[in-house]
Amino acid sequence: MQNKIQSMFLAASCALILLISGCGGGSSGGSSGSTTSVKTTPTITWATPAAITYGTALSSTQLDATASVPGTFTYTPAAGTVLAAGSQLLSVTFTPTDTTDYNTATASVTLNVTSAKTSPTITWDPPVPVQYGSWLGNTTLSAIASVPGSFAYSPAAGSQILTLGSVKLSLTFTPTDSTDYNSVTATNTLTVTQGIPGLSWNAPAPVVQGTALSSTQLNATVLYGVGGTFSYSPDVGAVMNTPGTTILTATFTPTDTTDYTTASTTTALTVVPSTGTALIDFGAAEQTIDGFGGSEAWYGPMTSATINKLYGTAAGDLALTIMRVRIAPATWTSATQTADTTQWTTELDNASAAQALGATIFATPWTPPPSMKIDNASRSNGTESGILNPASYADYAAYLKTYVTYATSLGVNLYAVSMQNEPDWDPMTYESCLWTAGQFDTWLANYGSMPTAGTSVKLMMPESFSFSPAMSATALNDPAAEANIGIIAGHLYGASPTYPTLAKSMNKEVWETEHALSSVNSSGTATSWSTSIGDALALAEEIHWSMTLGEYNAYNWWWVVNDNDNQPTGLIDSNNNPTYFGLGMEHFSRFVRPGYVRYSATSNPVSGVYLSAYAGNGHQVIVVINANTTAASLPIQINNQTITSLTPYQTTSSASVAAQTAITVTGNSFTASLPAQSITTYVQ
Repeated sequence: MQNKIQSMFLAASCALILLISGCGGGSSGGSSGSTTSVKTTPTITWATPAAITYGTALSSTQLDATASVPGTFTYTPAAGTVLAAGSQLLSVTFTPTDTTDYNTATASVTLNVTSAKTSPTITWDPPVPVQYGSWLGNTTLSAIASVPGSFAYSPAAGSQILTLGSVKLSLTFTPTDSTDYNSVTATNTLTVTQGIPGLSWNAPAPVVQGTALSSTQLNATVLYGVGGTFSYSPDVGAVMNTPGTTILTATFTPTDTTDYTTASTTTALTVVPSTGTALIDFGAAEQTIDGFGGSEAWYGPMTSATINKLYGTAAGDLALTIMRVRIAPATWTSATQTADTTQWTTELDNASAAQALGATIFATPWTPPPSMKIDNASRSNGTESGILNPASYADYAAYLKTYVTYATSLGVNLYAVSMQNEPDWDPMTYESCLWTAGQFDTWLANYGSMPTAGTSVKLMMPESFSFSPAMSATALNDPAAEANIGIIAGHLYGASPTYPTLAKSMNKEVWETEHALSSVNSSGTATSWSTSIGDALALAEEIHWSMTLGEYNAYNWWWVVNDNDNQPTGLIDSNNNPTYFGLGMEHFSRFVRPGYVRYSATSNPVSGVYLSAYAGNGHQVIVVINANTTAASLPIQINNQTITSLTPYQTTSSASVAAQTAITVTGNSFTASLPAQSITTYVQ
């Protein structure tokens, strides 16, 4: 019975197993019966979104696909993207949460982005007033736009303004992206003040004591064809009875007194004693001399040998006493009022080395940092051209103060810091920034005390390209601005030294801070040349007139070291050998030291011969230039100083500031023997 029950149980079990998996142990004619799971693809629902206008960023309004199962969406382009106008494809990748049973899925729709042009924003500050007869330039036509494009002004740049009062200015801005932006127009009003006529007056030839003035000497001219008449002081017929140098003044009264104001200029007339003797009066002091020097801008680290050759006082050194350094346009952070001072270190290291040899240091910016400027020319680095943004006036004052502070931290005790190099010259090829006389006045009156506050550093301006007195006149005539000006400075490109009447009347120091002459040997197609005695004479003559006619307190050359020995313009070459330009400078810099005073003397006793006299620290110095191609003998009478002996130092085509045998001075008079084309400095 038991066996029967067991057999029945086994049969039932086998049937159950066969039902499930084919139990029975045999496999002939049978199947394994295995099963496989099959993934499905979710359904994505994404309706075509409504069109949007250009400029609208993608959001969940457009990127709103849904799926039949849980998961995540990845859109291309992503939310926040601004698409160009036109038909744009949007796509999505859906990743299901259950990746075992569901596949990744994709979908796409087309979005229409309609074009909706917008108008750029134009910013055009009210321009600074200009004079009648001025030409429009970047300082007036200075609008900026919120997008790239080009400006067309009316009147155009270069137009002469011949309307007094208010002049309407207009512009049309054409955006580079004309698909998405409209062209726009804007207007502004320019105030035109009375013009100041430009005058020119070359120094007349010397006259003999007792000569009456005539049109030969009184021959000033007016520039640009402005009509009017001149009056002179002393006037025609005045007899020149006093030997020495007489300052002549010309006043021009325009015919059109509505559009132009009166203007004046000066020149110097040399009155030669009837005896033919040059006179020196050491009892008649003129200006104090601050020194002679030049610029090392962009030069890089100077060796001690170079510094010593320029500023040392040993035999063969140039004995310069001033160094001009460049304030590189360091990156400025307005929020923290800080600058990247590392950009100033190299040139200040040069200054420190020169200062150790007794040099006076002053610094000039060629441009403010680009972040402070307005410049629509889109130049490569932002340092070229443009104007200082009025919104950055305070920052610029703080920037210059930062430079003064940093120089002090390196041990450089600046004598002066300038506002701007050549504010009236737009080279468009190197660092520059344009200013008007009115902009100088505004900045000086409101911020001019900041850069030098708490120091003895003087603020210098305007360093005009051609020593234009108009660039400083507005500020000098404004008491709030004038109080912050320490030095009136200028350059002599295209100009000759002239007496700075207004600056002198206010007892301002006047410095010539840059000029370079072309070598007399550089004409024609020559690609290389050497300096010669003619270059020494040319530089010495310019210094002579700067001292005697301009009555400048300092004279500075451009680069102190050649940038190219094949085309030399420096005072020394790359091997530290003086050029003839350097020798011409040395006749003044070595012997006329800072603090010396220039005294009245017959500045041009005979044609081609020039004389100036100085004294200081117990020494008397007389510099005589003979630019003639023949030798000359010049009788010299000395008044109000006892001199018994003088040592001449002479430069000719074959001698370089060479000491000569001392000469005896009898009765305070002697005859100077001047070789052809020579410079002779006499020293007691």
